[in-house]
Amino acid sequence: MTRRDLFDRAWSKPMTRNAIELGTTAPQLTALARRLGLPLPQAGHWMKKEVGKEPPTPEFPSDPVLDSEVHVIDPAPIPRRGPGLSQRHRQPTSVLLDGAPSTADHAPDAAPVPASAADDRLPEHPKVSRTRKAIGRKAGADRASVGGSGHFRLLITPSLGERACTTLDALATTVEARGWSIENSDNGYVIAADGENIGFMIEEKLDRVPHKMTPREIKHKADYDRECALADRGIGYRPWREPQIPEHDHVPNGELALKFDHDNDAGGIRRTFSDGKRQRLEDMIPSMIGSLEKWGIAVKAQREERARWQRESEEREQWRQDRERQARVEGYRIAFLRRQAERVREIDGLSALIARWEEAGDAGAQFADLLDFARQYRRHLEKQIAPTDVASA
Repeated sequence: MTRRDLFDRAWSKPMTRNAIELGTTAPQLTALARRLGLPLPQAGHWMKKEVGKEPPTPEFPSDPVLDSEVHVIDPAPIPRRGPGLSQRHRQPTSVLLDGAPSTADHAPDAAPVPASAADDRLPEHPKVSRTRKAIGRKAGADRASVGGSGHFRLLITPSLGERACTTLDALATTVEARGWSIENSDNGYVIAADGENIGFMIEEKLDRVPHKMTPREIKHKADYDRECALADRGIGYRPWREPQIPEHDHVPNGELALKFDHDNDAGGIRRTFSDGKRQRLEDMIPSMIGSLEKWGIAVKAQREERARWQRESEEREQWRQDRERQARVEGYRIAFLRRQAERVREIDGLSALIARWEEAGDAGAQFADLLDFARQYRRHLEKQIAPTDVASA
């Protein structure tokens, strides 16, 4: 295939589809196109094309020397993961860019694939397999949500499911190799790092683009303008509300981002990893692990600080309650002592009164009864202030 044919393929369908048709990989096709100086669609181009908002196709940059050449590329390598391999992966062949598979005679320099290569393939992480099946059941150009118990949390278009699951597979494998684990929760799988559960999700970023009116919106706007024109001529009433038509749309742009939950924010530690001009999400797993290590230390320190604060708060509360209890006990004792002092004064007064009445002699039966009652009452009061009775009280 000529350079012009490769340019037409690159702008007619995604590189992943071209790679499948040619039996190679998208990175190899992309590298060849860049080596030949061909412009390529930006990330999110095919998403925008589905909604009719893709940028125009650039002009073909002709080159008399390069345009006359036919280029041969290497076949797709056998993937390391995934139990379900397509036939093109099991039987790689060297491919000419015109789409016709060639035999070994057309590519004598191609290195043979060892027979033991299939034994080196590792199965996909079982927890990623369930997520792959869930996103595989989604369809459409809008972002779809996957999550809940038994799944990783995703918010992506179904076309990015393969790449997201590959990233999750590499992340899960690296996490477990680090000695951590992937634990289940009601919202989805979380990373258990050094005793701390850290939630995360992979989502596709959005681009803000000018809104393209739908036929329904065009009709509503035309009806509104017509009713306003009739109202200006005195026919009917002006509509009280203009149709609400947004100025911009937010469309998926094909770039992935992994975000750790705000609940695990340790302050100053990176929480978001996303595609950029020079790096892709799947290449940032070492950085994620580094952040998780720092996060585990920081969150553990925060938890210990909260525990210390809670312990000190409980100790202060216990001290306050003890002080209140002691104040109540002292109040009871002061009131009891005052009552006892009143009884002592009352006993002294009764003793003086009884002595005076006894000096008066016999003054009648009623007086004798009152004097006898006074003696009994004094004995009662003396018993109330006796140490043995006070101790038993």
